[in-house]
Amino acid sequence: MHSHSFTQPTAHSVGQTASHKTGQVFEHSLNTQDIRRYSRQLMLDSVEDEGQAKLASSHAVVIGLGGLGSLVARYLAGAGVGTITLVDGDTVDISNLQRQVTYNEMHLGELKAKSLFNELRKVDSKLNIIFKSIYADSKNLPTLISTADCVIDCTDNIETRKHINAVTHRASIPLFIAAASGLRWQALNLPQNNKRIGCYACLVEHIDVREDCLSKGVLGPVVGMAACHQATQALLFLAKRFNADIKWGHYLTGNASQGSLQSFILPPSSTCEVCHDPN
Repeated sequence: MHSHSFTQPTAHSVGQTASHKTGQVFEHSLNTQDIRRYSRQLMLDSVEDEGQAKLASSHAVVIGLGGLGSLVARYLAGAGVGTITLVDGDTVDISNLQRQVTYNEMHLGELKAKSLFNELRKVDSKLNIIFKSIYADSKNLPTLISTADCVIDCTDNIETRKHINAVTHRASIPLFIAAASGLRWQALNLPQNNKRIGCYACLVEHIDVREDCLSKGVLGPVVGMAACHQATQALLFLAKRFNADIKWGHYLTGNASQGSLQSFILPPSSTCEVCHDPN
């Protein structure tokens, strides 16, 4: 990210408001247009009518709107996630266009959050899209995620990731993380309420995750691979919640040039200040 800072958050929304953690339940019946729009995913056992209704009443917060977040948000909108909050204080730079495929030359100099908001409105005008042109930090994160069903971390620096991890863990909100560097990509799903699974802070203790695309470079499609995996995991969770057939707490690494995948289970660290429970 660039170092531009915007102190005034900006938010807009369109369409219907979805239910969150208020205890209210709104029924989302599928009309003929919905059936046509979502026909391909309604065929899936991992979605079906019930899952589509859950997607419509879900709230996903996407933090970081670069190559990962802009693509993740596009897939969430296309799948019918009812409320999507977009968070990023950065602007579109010409160096972004190599891998951040949602933007083009017409967006140069614009706030990413506002640009992406305008693009997603073209996908489905009924969705409730909210944008916050601010950088996420320890102070604003509790408010940003307060009504979220899941948080999708698409940021590009370790300190912000640590803040997101800590806040989602305290709130027991599932967290989906991905990153890409060079020709490799990584991903991790954290339930944030399972004592047998570590958190991002535990991961940082186990391995060196400081590589990024600024120092190592990255090929555009590799970022897309990470984003597609991340969006898939989040959508499966939102459709079926903890009945979804996904793996929690597995740190996945992909080698794009070799077409290979490796993973290991992330155990909790006994010295972690975020998730360690001495009881």
